[in-house]
Amino acid sequence: MIDLHCHLLPNIDDGSCSWEESLDMVRMASQDGIKGVVTTPHWIEGTNWQPETQTVRDMVAEMNRRVEDAGIDFKVYPGMEVGITADLAGLIERDRILTLAEGDYLLIEVPFHSLPLGMAKIISELCSIGTSAVLAHPERNRELQQKPKKILEYVKAGALVQVTAGSLSGEFGQSARRCAFEFAKLGALDFVSTDAHSVRYRKPIVSEGLKALEKAVGADKVDSVIDASYRIVSLIRQP
Repeated sequence: MIDLHCHLLPNIDDGSCSWEESLDMVRMASQDGIKGVVTTPHWIEGTNWQPETQTVRDMVAEMNRRVEDAGIDFKVYPGMEVGITADLAGLIERDRILTLAEGDYLLIEVPFHSLPLGMAKIISELCSIGTSAVLAHPERNRELQQKPKKILEYVKAGALVQVTAGSLSGEFGQSARRCAFEFAKLGALDFVSTDAHSVRYRKPIVSEGLKALEKAVGADKVDSVIDASYRIVSLIRQP
């Protein structure tokens, strides 16, 4: 599969601390069966985490050079995990933020506590410019853990849902795990990603989460999320 949410680039947010660690993360991901990642450094308005789009592109090019030099069959794509703010559509149009693999999908970070007011409207506004919002780890939001069916409000507005593999395997607690499986049963689980930050904790491992998902809802759903990850980067899954 392609990992659509990974903090791989070094010293740009709270992810990898060095190019060497980034390469070790690639090795770990590759050994777990991941074929590529969209690297998604945080972009949060009003903070120190607002990397320039060209900086991210340049770092992705450097990462791919290092991966190739290491002889690893793996591809890195540019992207960002963007904090929710009112003018996401305008930020895309002004090249202030990056979509996933510079395509038609934007990864937006769902807060862990309260849900932002007007989130459904922001999702709809993105749709109006041909961009689909991908909600990052909504199963870890406390409000959605209490009312999982509320996710359907955002799906109806045009959002897709990305859950963290570690949530499915219980790494983020039972509330996140139950919520993730409830999303799957509601038909509101489109992608499973690592949200990896290092080789020591929050690792680039997806297999355990996919095994848990298969056990809960069946192999067809696992195949669906794997295929969907390839479509985001305009690739066809190879047998």
